Amino acid sequence: MNEEDLNEAMRDEMVRSSPPPSMDPAGALDQARRVRKRRRATWAGLAVVPLVAGVVAAPTAIAHFTDSRSVGQVVAGSPSTTPSSAPSSAPKSVAPPAAISTVVPSTRKTNDPWPEGQTDRTAKAGPRAARSVTLMEDLSSSVPAGFTAPNLKYPDGRAMRSPQSQYASNDGEPDYWEYQASIPVQKDNRVGQLFVQSTTPDSKRATAPCKLAQSFWGGTGSCTVLDVDGKKVAVVTTKGRDSFDQWAAYRHDDGTVVFLAQVKKTDLPNRQPLAQPVFTPSQLAELVTSDKFHINS
Repeated sequence: MNEEDLNEAMRDEMVRSSPPPSMDPAGALDQARRVRKRRRATWAGLAVVPLVAGVVAAPTAIAHFTDSRSVGQVVAGSPSTTPSSAPSSAPKSVAPPAAISTVVPSTRKTNDPWPEGQTDRTAKAGPRAARSVTLMEDLSSSVPAGFTAPNLKYPDGRAMRSPQSQYASNDGEPDYWEYQASIPVQKDNRVGQLFVQSTTPDSKRATAPCKLAQSFWGGTGSCTVLDVDGKKVAVVTTKGRDSFDQWAAYRHDDGTVVFLAQVKKTDLPNRQPLAQPVFTPSQLAELVTSDKFHINS
């Protein structure tokens, strides 16, 4: 018999000599209860592991989010409600209010020198003298068909075509200017004259159209107010005993006043007066409102 056979014989003997298990019901029930308790303890231990891990990790998570959210927000799981700082809008640039002019018109005083280096009221050179020359040319270009504006002269050699620019202010009045032009008008060897005067704003109050018209060279006559595209123009007609037979007067909104006059006769010897006026009253009224005669400075 070898060693393996000996061991097998000994195991058989032990089995045959072991007493059978007890069949006591109470003992079996007690054994079953102990097994169930061990199983519950095992499951309880497994459940404690993640809970402990969560409790240990919670302070770390709270510390991590404290800089941006409150602890209550982290626990509740709600997003941060802290509003982000809105960039302040830069103040808009506001344009300063337009400066109000404080320039007061110069007022003429006794013994004041004449303006702009003049030796008397008349501007004989410079921009002001040039304005009256332009005014004369504009008047010449306004002569209707059938009439001409020739370069005629008086017997003493003076030209009948005459421009003039003059300082018009008197003592106590603000500075203002008058620009004048006179031209001869001819038709069929008959000669008459046209005259225009444009006065810059003089700070005087506006008057009724006819009162304005009758202030021209102290003229008298019947006055009629005509409407020219909504503009009120006064036309005065004399009986031929004044320097002019007829003239129109108009005051622009800025205060510039324009007079336009006509006469059928002249002082030229051996020249008959015109047989008819150069302009009708309506034509005279329309022309006096023209921008080409409006000189406001």
